[in-house]
Amino acid sequence: MLSHPLREQIIAEVHARPFQKLQGPLGMRHIAVVYDGAPLQDVQQSVFRLIDLLGLQETISKSRFWQGENDRLTLRFEAHHEFYTLTLTALNTLELPQLPAEWLASVPGSFLCGAEILFRAHRANVDENAWLDKHFGDYQVNSSMVMSGVGQMWTDFYPREDSGLVRVLVEDRGLQLQQAGRLLQRICEIETYRHVALLALPLANDMVPAINQLETELVELSTRVASEEPSVLLHQLMSLAQRLEELSALTSNRFSAAEAYFTLVNKRIGELRETRIEGRQTVEQFMDRRLDPATRTCRTAGLRIEQLSRRLARTTQLVRSQVDLSVEQQNRDMLASLSKRAGEQLRLQAKLESFSIIVVTYYAFDLIDRTLRNLVDNEEYRHLMEAGLSISVPFIALVLWLYIRRLLRGVGED
Repeated sequence: MLSHPLREQIIAEVHARPFQKLQGPLGMRHIAVVYDGAPLQDVQQSVFRLIDLLGLQETISKSRFWQGENDRLTLRFEAHHEFYTLTLTALNTLELPQLPAEWLASVPGSFLCGAEILFRAHRANVDENAWLDKHFGDYQVNSSMVMSGVGQMWTDFYPREDSGLVRVLVEDRGLQLQQAGRLLQRICEIETYRHVALLALPLANDMVPAINQLETELVELSTRVASEEPSVLLHQLMSLAQRLEELSALTSNRFSAAEAYFTLVNKRIGELRETRIEGRQTVEQFMDRRLDPATRTCRTAGLRIEQLSRRLARTTQLVRSQVDLSVEQQNRDMLASLSKRAGEQLRLQAKLESFSIIVVTYYAFDLIDRTLRNLVDNEEYRHLMEAGLSISVPFIALVLWLYIRRLLRGVGED
């Protein structure tokens, strides 16, 4: 049996991004960078330079995923369609790892977002408020018990002034090693996906005036369908359709991607399995309040474009129906004109029948008369027969008229 040519690729994709086994204390720095046209090969070369600078040994190497580590650091690189992420983890310390400044100066792409995570074991006699004040100051802190109560996290979702990253504090209250790795990775993914999803929000806000203008023009055109010349309306509708298609081509991919990323954010939040702490807002509640309006704005903008396209198609079909009715009216008028001309021709033909009967009667009379002259020698008999022939002229004309009417009867009915 032959293996499917894509079997190995499918298997590799399922196991491409394994969770790390982590335990506190550790500090993690996660960044997401948009390609901005930078080739993946340049990004990979930049990551290899970072590996050399940090002195890491390769542990996993795939085309779009790489992981390396030493006794102090681990580095994970993940390439996505629009962006790539780097996650640098400092082991056995609550100090955040630093990316080399000379490497950051030449990183391909543009920085989008990131998170810095401090992960420690639970300390029963340590003042929690002191730890929070040290890292968040006066900002409102969101907190919840996660992973069904075996972990706790705090964050304010504000980027730090020095690093531009959102700080998250996580405390281990009974997490297993791989469970801790899943938790920290989900926190990083929530921060990344929510920012990538929000890339569609400025576009949606910019497109709203254009959508409003198109809707207004379509309403105005729709009110003129019954009174305006169809050819003029079709020309204007085609111009409107062209602008709408340009708008759809500009936004459809971004809005579709945003919908997918919003779904991923909600899924990752659900996987946190949060339990609310009295007096604190959970991550889910924060996202419902802050992210849901942006989600609805992007979704509504895309939906309005789709609805506008359908309305434009219906209006265009209505104008085309009017054009078809106009063409049918013209065809009906043309057929009526042809029928009128045919009737006039038949009436003219009926008028000409009398002249044709006279002509045929004349030639028939002349033919019979000449025949009698040649066949009858007796002058007296010939005069009598000519007199009888003259008397029979009306009968000859009547016979010819009946014969011609019989010939033309079918033509007249058709």
